[in-house]
Amino acid sequence: MHLYNSLTREVERFQPLADGVVRMYVCGITPYDVGHLGHALVYVAFDTLRRWFEFNGYEVHHVQNITDVDDDMVRVSRERACSIAELTDLNHAIYLREMDALNVLRPDAFPRVSETIPGIIETVSRLIERGFAYEVDGYVFFDVTRTPEFGALAGVTGEALLSFKSDSMPAEPVELKRHPLDFLVWQPCDWEGATFESPWGPGRPGWHIECSAMAQKHLGPQLDIHGGGKDLRYPHHDSEIVQSEAYSGQRPYTGTWMHNGTMGLDGHKMSKSLGNLVKVSQLLEEGFTSNGLRLALLARHYRDDRDFSRDDLRTWEEHARTLERAARAPGGPPDRLRVQPYRNAFHDAMDADLDTPKAIGVLLQIAEGLEAGRIAGDTGVSTLVELADVLGLRLRLE
Repeated sequence: MHLYNSLTREVERFQPLADGVVRMYVCGITPYDVGHLGHALVYVAFDTLRRWFEFNGYEVHHVQNITDVDDDMVRVSRERACSIAELTDLNHAIYLREMDALNVLRPDAFPRVSETIPGIIETVSRLIERGFAYEVDGYVFFDVTRTPEFGALAGVTGEALLSFKSDSMPAEPVELKRHPLDFLVWQPCDWEGATFESPWGPGRPGWHIECSAMAQKHLGPQLDIHGGGKDLRYPHHDSEIVQSEAYSGQRPYTGTWMHNGTMGLDGHKMSKSLGNLVKVSQLLEEGFTSNGLRLALLARHYRDDRDFSRDDLRTWEEHARTLERAARAPGGPPDRLRVQPYRNAFHDAMDADLDTPKAIGVLLQIAEGLEAGRIAGDTGVSTLVELADVLGLRLRLE
């Protein structure tokens, strides 16, 4: 299996830290509002990766966090006159219903920031002890001058990062920093539900340290796969790398960094902050199906940006019906070998950096062969159902 590593910018042979085991961490949602199709793109892509690992006999330990301590969580909970915990439970339940509808396998753990505070405080304390972080007026910053490789994921290091454009840059008190690129790992806070006692006074963690602590707790100091949207590469994931390696003393923090492309609407990235959302629940209510939605999301390579189109989605609904129909077709007479080249082609596509567009093309070829009677029903149908399941498509006969 070969996967594109965002850190090295090369397609590399995948080699886990331990034979037969994959430790995979995927950045999850901040549940101050319901999700959208951009979120679905992330989680369908990494669900498909997990399914392919498991199909190949790997034991996958899959963790996806919930960022329930955050500026937006405080703001929205106040607007709705509810607690942060209530807001989290409400929107995460909606998220789970939508992901279940899309046949996304649930991770082994959904750690919450609020439940990981002791580990975060211990992580920050050790960074200070080792000289990688410093405290100013209740704020604790990571000292990037100790890690000259900071910015490797962004492809820019040193002073050039000062002009790097990112739409996920949190607001931080630059005037308190020793260096303008230093980033927060702890900050003062007095907001109800988002304030915790610490050696530096009442406060809450910085964004980046949260994922390092949750990954450490559930998967250990080193990961095989770390995934998320490409907008998280800098500063979030670059910060994770340097602080995690500084904390544990082990490198690399992650063997393979994987980032999916963005989902757009009318040429603009789909995001809750912009409000230009297409929701999974909305599309399901319109009559679109799980199979059609998954095909549409996987019809482009996971690293590609794309724009949402209902016309494209309708086309993939038709292809979904073709696959569903073929899974019930009688096929041709017995011939155990005729379907094997298609199986090989599917494997080759998935092993080539998860080339789902080619893999879908193979499934449609099998479906066409079954309906035309060129591929035997006894082997062709079982192969179609088995390989479609790798893409999360439900073709099994009840």
